[in-house]
Amino acid sequence: MIIVYASKTGFTKKYASMLSEKLGVDIVDVKELPKVPKESEVLYLGWMKVGKVQGLQKMKGHKVVAVCGSGTGRSAEPSEEEVKRRNRIENKSFFYLRGGCRPLRDLKGMDKVMLSMFVKAMRKSAEKDERKKEAVEIIVHGFDGVKEENLIPVLKWAEKRMSSLENR
Repeated sequence: MIIVYASKTGFTKKYASMLSEKLGVDIVDVKELPKVPKESEVLYLGWMKVGKVQGLQKMKGHKVVAVCGSGTGRSAEPSEEEVKRRNRIENKSFFYLRGGCRPLRDLKGMDKVMLSMFVKAMRKSAEKDERKKEAVEIIVHGFDGVKEENLIPVLKWAEKRMSSLENR
């Protein structure tokens, strides 16, 4: 098994590195995809944007057996079922990993413009909604939710899969 990842701000890469170390498998940035043999099983990690796991579309032709999506929410948004549908991975294991984001002041370009507009629009309704309030705080001040314990379900799945492959 090989871990392939796409990371924009480093949070997903942290998870990929942690998994690589724990499982004793290689890790490859999706930008270096030619290094990944087509016959190798891939555990794919990507950051999420509007329910889409970024970089996953580049994995066509590769043997992706499970997908991890990282985002800033406490759980996958939209639901895990909808994330699987949007990414056409209904027949694969999916794991949501709470990642993080850089503070708004550190962002540049369109990311900064779009998130600034989002924060401005959200602030009005955030006073009455704790989830929206938390989302605004995370965007404005940044957040790092990467924790080893978030990997427990992925590790259990991967260890079971790897041991079943060894026993064939």
